[in-house]
Amino acid sequence: MPKMLAVPNIDKFAFLIREQRKIYEPEEVEKVEVVPKTKEDKMKEYQSAAIRLDNAKLVLRRFIKVDNELREPVTKDELVAEVARQLSVRIEPDNLHLPSPLSALGDFELPLRLPKAIPLPEGKVQWTLNVKIRRK
Repeated sequence: MPKMLAVPNIDKFAFLIREQRKIYEPEEVEKVEVVPKTKEDKMKEYQSAAIRLDNAKLVLRRFIKVDNELREPVTKDELVAEVARQLSVRIEPDNLHLPSPLSALGDFELPLRLPKAIPLPEGKVQWTLNVKIRRK
């Protein structure tokens, strides 16, 4: 039987094409198995997220008053939201050590409070997040 690649839009041809598809293109059902995550998998994810946080630079743009002073200081919650948006890593506000809100332009290195189970890279004393605040 010919492949009937170009046929008029008539019911009898539509029926024939449907029948041909059943013959030539059998539908395959894929079986998807859900594998539960183990502790090792979670630790690998945490470690890769920590490395991404440590290597990346978070850039914020804010309006300024006079000189290098910001109109509104940058708080923990804003930093957490920006980390989630820019770096695709969800962290808790407790993981970020920020004694007072950032109120000036410039580069800052904020220490992160991560579990001791996540090994530090060589030469590092603690995990840090680099933040750069620029003006709009």
